[in-house]
Amino acid sequence: MIYQTQITPFRVESCRSETSFAPGELVILESKEGIDIGKVVVQAKDEVGSVYGEILRRVGSEDIEKRRELQEYEDFCLIEFRKAVDEFNVAMKPVFCHCQFDEERVIFYFTAEKRLEFRRLHRHISQKLNKRVVIKQIGVRDYSKLFGGVGPCGRNLCCSTFLNELKSISLRMAREQKLYVSPSKISGVCGKLLCCLNFEENFYTDFQERNLSRAIQFDEDD
Repeated sequence: MIYQTQITPFRVESCRSETSFAPGELVILESKEGIDIGKVVVQAKDEVGSVYGEILRRVGSEDIEKRRELQEYEDFCLIEFRKAVDEFNVAMKPVFCHCQFDEERVIFYFTAEKRLEFRRLHRHISQKLNKRVVIKQIGVRDYSKLFGGVGPCGRNLCCSTFLNELKSISLRMAREQKLYVSPSKISGVCGKLLCCLNFEENFYTDFQERNLSRAIQFDEDD
């Protein structure tokens, strides 16, 4: 069995197990990168092409206690990382830190307006923490998904409440729905086009295909 397992809010991996797990269960998993803790999202319906690792077992009380300690360490690491970002004057916004369960790696996530060069920053924070460090850039939609907010509709953001997958949104979808307005009018708090433009995409596509089919049939009858 293959389970989609969330390791961080920005990372879901496919993990194999001979044991059955329910969505939401915390598990210990092992991969070539080491041992980590994750949350089961869903069992994969089909065989996936690449398997990240293997689920070893459910978490126990000792694992939970260690995870609490690691979360305190993550807070410390994020503070140090923010200090280093300011010191090296890098145009990035640190948003999240994850310490691997075996304490072999510390992963930092950040947002930025463009791709950055941060080798000096990476070397500095690695030496400061005496750990293997990974620094990853995430998109503004991922940031909004983590921290949430209120959309133009007045409701909590879809991405932070029920959307498990952030699909690509294009202006074509808006045009097909006859929304001839400026992009800023149909953009969310993240600055990207509203995710809800995708909700009725299939309806409008089917509607246009049916109309086209009827038009062709009408021409043939004539």
